[in-house]
Amino acid sequence: MPILRPTLLLCSTLLLACGDTKPAGPTAEAKATEAKKQADAADEARAVEARKAKREAEEKAKAEAALKVEGELERLCVVPAKLPKDLVAACEAVGAAQDAFVRRLGDAKAIAEWDASGKERAMPMTIVQCTQADDVRAAACQKNAFDGAGPELKDEAKKIMQVCIDKFGSKRAPPTGMPKKRPG
Repeated sequence: MPILRPTLLLCSTLLLACGDTKPAGPTAEAKATEAKKQADAADEARAVEARKAKREAEEKAKAEAALKVEGELERLCVVPAKLPKDLVAACEAVGAAQDAFVRRLGDAKAIAEWDASGKERAMPMTIVQCTQADDVRAAACQKNAFDGAGPELKDEAKKIMQVCIDKFGSKRAPPTGMPKKRPG
């Protein structure tokens, strides 16, 4: 019995030291934390999907608007039946058509900005670009497009000019010293 007593004492000490009264499974706090993590992950996934759907819808709307603009440009950028005889007079008519275009389609703020500073810079550039195209067909196309343009083309004046120049402009090289495109 002398050995039994120390062994019993050692076993009872070990039992007290190692014996934990906590349950073997996860606690309620751990379960709540895990549930919150899963809910947050699900919310984030839904938010990502919502942003993706919104981005895709915006891209689709932009693409449809661009197609509509391109179709409208193709419809309007044609040469009318009656062509002007004088290129300079035709290009001045293009400048006047651009002024009417801005006044017809612009809001009050855009018209005020046009009158304040835009008109003095834009109209001479329009006339110069038209003259550089060196073809009355390009000038007639530009005037026709400006006169018939609807609200979807209100921000596309430069594109109107360029489409007509590309379609009907002279294919001759500009005189030496004359830049083909604006630098920069």
